[in-house]
Amino acid sequence: MLPLIYFPGPLDKKVDVKSRVDEGADQQLEEKGVASHVVAVLSDLCGPGEWMPIEKLHAELVKQYGNVWHHNQVRRYLTSEDWLGPESKGNPWYGLLMLLRKYPEHFVINIRKKGRLALEFVSLVSLLS
Repeated sequence: MLPLIYFPGPLDKKVDVKSRVDEGADQQLEEKGVASHVVAVLSDLCGPGEWMPIEKLHAELVKQYGNVWHHNQVRRYLTSEDWLGPESKGNPWYGLLMLLRKYPEHFVINIRKKGRLALEFVSLVSLLS
């Protein structure tokens, strides 16, 4: 009996592309879900025109959702585990900040610098008017 040899064909490429598309759609859906939670927290804690330090927003999200969200979401948005490069500077909210920057139609980020220290603040677009 001859051994079975597998040669990937065009069908395999279609399946691979489809799985990557599905994965991208799942990630976008996850991002939008996390962003909607952020909107809810910000609207509950901030009045119109108020800014919240990203550090405080992060702490509130950890408190409310740290034990509720899937561990991948917690790792991606509430810890610095997925962001080990120098750009994160070890800040556990770096993934959250990157998410908020993806949605400028909803979130405004203000960075204030004092010497070498940079403080990030966030507000909802609708609350600024």
